[in-house]
Amino acid sequence: VDVLSGPIDRTPAHTAPTATSASSAMLAAAATRKAALLINIGTVDVFIKLGATAVASQGILLQANGGSFAMSDMLGNLDTAAINGITASGSAVVLVTQWTP
Repeated sequence: VDVLSGPIDRTPAHTAPTATSASSAMLAAAATRKAALLINIGTVDVFIKLGATAVASQGILLQANGGSFAMSDMLGNLDTAAINGITASGSAVVLVTQWTP
């Protein structure tokens, strides 16, 4: 997924939060965010919401075993708010990469 355009003057940061059946932060708000990529490597679906509490079966679906969501200016969907995630049951690790200057 190409989430960056222009000169590569951005620094990636990697995290691996766990989504559970309670809404929790997958990525904190960042005013300097240039792009972000979230990949669900768990065996259950994860639902994410931008800037709001996550609710199962609402928002953006990251399907189990590799579902992903990318955001950037280039894609036209960049949001600098916190990203929260939840599962309907069980837990799933979400690989997160965020690019900032």
